[in-house]
Amino acid sequence: METVTITPEMTLFEITETYPETIPAFVDNGFAHVGDATRRNSQGKQVTLGQALRIKGKELEAFRALLVAAVENGRGNEDITLQTADESRMFPDTGDVRVAGLLPCPVRIPLLEAFETVKTEVSARHGVTVGHRLAAASVGMDVVEQEMARIRTRDDLPHVFLSAGFESFFDHRNMARFKDAGVFVDHSPAAVNTAFDGLELKDPDGHFAMIGVVPAIFLVDKQQLAEGEPVPRSWAGLLSPRLEKRIALPVGDFDLFNGILLTLWKHFGDDGVRALSRNLMKSLHPSQAAGRFKANRGEVPTVSVIPYFFSRMAKMNPQVEVVWPEDGAIISPIFMLEQADAPEGTRDVADFFLSKAAGEILSHRGLFPSLHPEVANELPDPAPWLWLGWDFVREHDLGERIPRMLEIFREGAEV
Repeated sequence: METVTITPEMTLFEITETYPETIPAFVDNGFAHVGDATRRNSQGKQVTLGQALRIKGKELEAFRALLVAAVENGRGNEDITLQTADESRMFPDTGDVRVAGLLPCPVRIPLLEAFETVKTEVSARHGVTVGHRLAAASVGMDVVEQEMARIRTRDDLPHVFLSAGFESFFDHRNMARFKDAGVFVDHSPAAVNTAFDGLELKDPDGHFAMIGVVPAIFLVDKQQLAEGEPVPRSWAGLLSPRLEKRIALPVGDFDLFNGILLTLWKHFGDDGVRALSRNLMKSLHPSQAAGRFKANRGEVPTVSVIPYFFSRMAKMNPQVEVVWPEDGAIISPIFMLEQADAPEGTRDVADFFLSKAAGEILSHRGLFPSLHPEVANELPDPAPWLWLGWDFVREHDLGERIPRMLEIFREGAEV
């Protein structure tokens, strides 16, 4: 299917003609004239997206992510860009070195551009071919599950695999059984970025390389608070009965949502998961939550749980407050698996994703804080964390635990 390509050099007319699904997103976020066909056809041909955003003082990457999300949502999330005619496949079937994974949408394109250079260098240096399929994280769980179901032996695995979340890695029916057999090796730097001091994020068994994290934080619409009502500032506060039917959650972002459910269950048990479900008003894509401007009391959530990346977009709206939870932003990890004893050139490919350059793309372009010790992560002070922990991962089969969390969540909605 067609890739959603929106660049700063495209005019507003080009964007809306190619992707009419973006028109409501423009209108709802300060570009009312884009909704007028006559002005769109005249003025829209004279102004590029980059120029328009500079005039309005809006952040490019965040707004572009909003537009892409509008297109994908308008298409029913069917445009998943797997770089292949077979949209049900995640793993490449060609190449001496095979690389696969799901990349966070805001950083996928810059990572792919940098990776193309690395791929060329690896091929020239080692005389090997590099096959890759690096899809957008919005690909959907169905495709992930279909691909995982095809895994029979180590030969069915890519030599390097990247993804956020837990489910792709710790289901004992899939990746976890290869981990137990010693198939993977962690070559990430021994030191971890000081932003994560005391968390012990490195895999103590030396299998999984965590390269970055997706922090889950709050976006509070102060227009929805009653007079004197305090701003929710903790996950414990988010579970309060006073927020019943007043919270938006990224239910469609399975990596982040599963991480939220697992972490809250660890700290608050079944009742905490049910309370979160009770308080759910609606599921919103984070770009929708962060991009609202014309909110009226009672029509939108009071609190939206969003990835930290979308806080950039939220800063455009003076009516909302970005809240880093006092008890910690919940971590959805971005992992990389590298096969040990893999073909020549694999280590060079893996080293790119472990590098400072890749870490800066994650952190600076996407606000996905990097574990690389030399990357300057853009974080508030203080920035506490809630990390599920390696002991929890060892003690639970997450392939069974996650479906159970979803059942408990559904139970909460039925109460």
